[in-house]
Amino acid sequence: MGATKSLDEINTVLDRFSDQIAEIRNQPAEVDEAFRKAAIAAAEVEAATFFGAAGAVAGAIYGAMTEDDFTGYMQDHKEAVKKKIQELLDKLQGAVGSSKAPIAFLQTSQAWTTLKGKIGAAQNNEVNNGNITGYWAGAAALKYTAARTLQDTAMDSAKSTCDKVAEALAKVSDIAWDFYSKIVTDIADLLIGLGKALTKMATFVATPLGVSDAIDILGKVISSTVKYTEDLIDALLSQRQAINKIKESTESQKGFHNNHWPRSASDDFNINSPSPEWQAT
Repeated sequence: MGATKSLDEINTVLDRFSDQIAEIRNQPAEVDEAFRKAAIAAAEVEAATFFGAAGAVAGAIYGAMTEDDFTGYMQDHKEAVKKKIQELLDKLQGAVGSSKAPIAFLQTSQAWTTLKGKIGAAQNNEVNNGNITGYWAGAAALKYTAARTLQDTAMDSAKSTCDKVAEALAKVSDIAWDFYSKIVTDIADLLIGLGKALTKMATFVATPLGVSDAIDILGKVISSTVKYTEDLIDALLSQRQAINKIKESTESQKGFHNNHWPRSASDDFNINSPSPEWQAT
């Protein structure tokens, strides 16, 4: 899938998707308008046939007044197109409701990367300032060094976990981005095709062709939306398994005894202790 998509790339595709959904929601009104024009055109044709030019004017007025009665057959087809549009909106409802998910996944991934950086900074500070080699010897120094090694090991394990979680969440974000990218491409084609179909509907003569074209293209986008959704679910389930493996890998990590951060040497140090193990030499 390539490099992880940036926040700007995600926002761009989601903004486009949001605009397209608004356009689709406007389409039933556009269908009504196309059939209104077709009804007027039909009345003009009918009146002109019997009464000439004057009849065409009267027919147009009549058609405008009786557009909802424009042949039961065509009225049914108008409702069929509108029903198909609603079906598409229903199929896209989940995508609409989840449109912020890619952003959330990416931001959470970035938060884990930030955490890794903070752990790394703490580790670097410990490496630079915690070394006692050449300054301290004896049992106390050995005990300190052992505790310090455990701390360093735990930090390495924690950074590794941050990397794995960040990578998994970034991949989920990319999967979602790919899903929306495919949908917006198909919807763009849909809106162009639907515009052409509406033009045919409005002419009366080509209305049946316009209806057929609209239903065909809507059906294709509905089918592709269903497929993309199924692919998304499969990909997310696969990634969920990967995340579960990460969770399992955090159990008994190296440096974490009983899944707890290792104690520091200072927890055991007592300056007044008579024990020789804490006597510096």
